[in-house]
Amino acid sequence: MGLVGCGMIGQIHADGLRKLSEDGDIRPVAAADLSAESVAAAVRNCPFERTGTDPMAVINDDDVDAVLIATPTRAHRDLLLAALAAGKSVLCEKPLAPTFDVVGEMCDAVAASPVVAQVGFHSRFHPLFNALRDLVTSGELGAPMGYVLRDDQYFPSGDFVPGHSSWRHDRAQAGGGALLEHSIHAADILCWLFGPAASVYCRSRNVFGYDVEDTAALTVEHTSGAVGTLVTIFNGVTGREQKRLEVFFERGAVELTSDFVVGAEEDSLLIQRPDTPAERVDLAALREEHFTRLGIERRDFLFYLYAADRAWVRAVAAGRPASPGFDDARTAHALVDAAYRSAASGDPVRL
Repeated sequence: MGLVGCGMIGQIHADGLRKLSEDGDIRPVAAADLSAESVAAAVRNCPFERTGTDPMAVINDDDVDAVLIATPTRAHRDLLLAALAAGKSVLCEKPLAPTFDVVGEMCDAVAASPVVAQVGFHSRFHPLFNALRDLVTSGELGAPMGYVLRDDQYFPSGDFVPGHSSWRHDRAQAGGGALLEHSIHAADILCWLFGPAASVYCRSRNVFGYDVEDTAALTVEHTSGAVGTLVTIFNGVTGREQKRLEVFFERGAVELTSDFVVGAEEDSLLIQRPDTPAERVDLAALREEHFTRLGIERRDFLFYLYAADRAWVRAVAAGRPASPGFDDARTAHALVDAAYRSAASGDPVRL
């Protein structure tokens, strides 16, 4: 196993890889990052045998058969294509690329390759979103009618968090702000729950003056007929990262609040059925049931990235397709791209 990119997210992945190594699922061979300090931090989380500053040394290492890409967004394309050319399975962090044309190129390349490839949509492994999807697919509450999703986080940059990298200010490197860099997760979850977007209307702002948006509000119509709104924010409220999703069904309503930390204090799930008191779901029992269903025995992990990494590693070992895959990423990116085009034109955009 090789890790390319040892910043904050890479270090979280490294912790998960150490756990997978302890369980005998992987051998952590090599890690690389341009920052020696970041590499050292990743090695503290996982004992990689070899380290350096050259990502190609990891990709071309004969002992590495799978590569986890956790670099800044702009670097994803070249690293992915190099890994595919080397015949290495890949987990690539989100968003895939700064622009949708490059996303399409990457997805086409994966589709033409025999390797196992997954995208880092770790929200797919959150028990709350899985419980909500079960309600959608079962039809227990009828068809989903509409939703409201609020997705906010502190601006992940050195201007707000001392020592944090600041490349997300730069459109050339990041491709976008709150909507792409943060709420690509929300776009994926919404398409997973309600189907691909059919049309999008978006307005955005740059309150902090960077060349990427820190505020965006979307009205989305899905191919299923469900309609909803997404508001995404990068602000200066450090220590906060939260999604709040309300879904209105024909015969019920669901209120869900989540963070990406396992057992986060923000987590809640409230289900309202007709003529009965609202049910506040037992979150500890829900998590236990969810992890058991996934076959996860250990409980000493803090982030859902571990569950996502484990799913990919198991898919690689079994030689089967991984999920969420690059087709899922294309669908989520299509929603975001349409939103940016709508914000630029001032008109709704049909996909």
